[in-house]
Amino acid sequence: MAMATSIATVRRRRFAAATTGILALALAVTGCSSGTGEAPTTSITFWHYWTDRAEVLQSLATEYQEETGVEVKLELVPGDAMGQKFQAAAQADKLPDIAASWEPAGEVLAVYANEGQVQNLSALDGGQDWFDRFEPATVAGVSYAPDNPWKVDPGAYLVPFDTNNMQFLYNKDLFDQAGISKLPTTLNEFVDASEKLRAIGAQPFISGFSSWPLESMASMYIDNAISPETRSAAYAGEGRYDTKEWTEFLGIFETLAAAGVFADGIVGYDMPAAETLFASGQAGMIFDGSWALGVFNQTNPDFTNYGVFLPPSLGDEELRIPGGVGSTAFVVGSSPHVDEAAAFLEWLTDAPQQKKYAESSFNIPANREVATELALDENIAAFAEGADKLIAPTTEVMQAPVITTMAKGLQLIIAGTDTPAAVAARMQLALETGQPQ
Repeated sequence: MAMATSIATVRRRRFAAATTGILALALAVTGCSSGTGEAPTTSITFWHYWTDRAEVLQSLATEYQEETGVEVKLELVPGDAMGQKFQAAAQADKLPDIAASWEPAGEVLAVYANEGQVQNLSALDGGQDWFDRFEPATVAGVSYAPDNPWKVDPGAYLVPFDTNNMQFLYNKDLFDQAGISKLPTTLNEFVDASEKLRAIGAQPFISGFSSWPLESMASMYIDNAISPETRSAAYAGEGRYDTKEWTEFLGIFETLAAAGVFADGIVGYDMPAAETLFASGQAGMIFDGSWALGVFNQTNPDFTNYGVFLPPSLGDEELRIPGGVGSTAFVVGSSPHVDEAAAFLEWLTDAPQQKKYAESSFNIPANREVATELALDENIAAFAEGADKLIAPTTEVMQAPVITTMAKGLQLIIAGTDTPAAVAARMQLALETGQPQ
């Protein structure tokens, strides 16, 4: 991370030189000139599903054409259809030049990477220098490691536009009305703040607990409450879930529910409904991701008096939060315009463009120079500061049937219709049978 102006200046010059080299190659191949106003001799197509930032992407594409003469045609595709559309287009040999990725660098994309339809960007001239502008952890999140099980040639295959993490957000007006002068850092303080919010008629805490956010919140407290040794043993099938440690973890949610922390009917809320409740000023706190800033701006542009804070920890040990690489795209390796497509994505992730992207979309820019050195919205900055507090990536994960059983059990615990001990026992049964309980 750049710590001094001189270092940052050197990096900017190096990035500019790399960008110039790739653009020069693209212009030499296509024969187009920059800023002539003539019809482009090269046109590249970019499929994406980011409706919330379509306007800023179009603006940047227009700016790029004015600078280089290369036209970028942006096509919106429904997010849940991207994978199917890409597969069908691959079979019909009608792929775009660039596509927003619907999957991380893992098993699904490995098939396309091995077939050359997802380009290894590290293998391109200047590819290594290009990816120096991102944090090492971000690069790792868009790359296939040398020892990956899918035998994909190692390197960076996805281009990160932003990063994300999940924290708590709070309504400053409701906190003032409730007389909450200190942000909660422990569960006891969290409960106390919630009681004060209920006293003024506000729902204390909301999130999309009918789906994945409940698992994300649980992952924080698993990491915070259960020792690494116990986690590893359970994930490997050598330990047990029906133990005191796992039962006490589940009991965190029972305690919070009994104290009235959770909004009424929270297990029936998906994330859009939870975000609407918070953005309408009816809830004091929400567990959400950095992308929520853009959602709130779209949902209620007048709702601006809110802040971000790290979720409360169980004790003295700092709580780690979920997060990682956010929106990504890749160059289609079978495209006749690989160099031009790579040049556009490199330009798009350079500092000036990343700043415009961040200010318009309210996302944390992946370019570390922008994330750390340029003036950003205070809430974007607060999320950006969370980048060094993420749950450490690991290959050890909870078994899928156990995750499903735990999520369902947590909903029942929050609703007051089940107990931590009973849920822990069902998690163990799910481990033993390989079936959700």
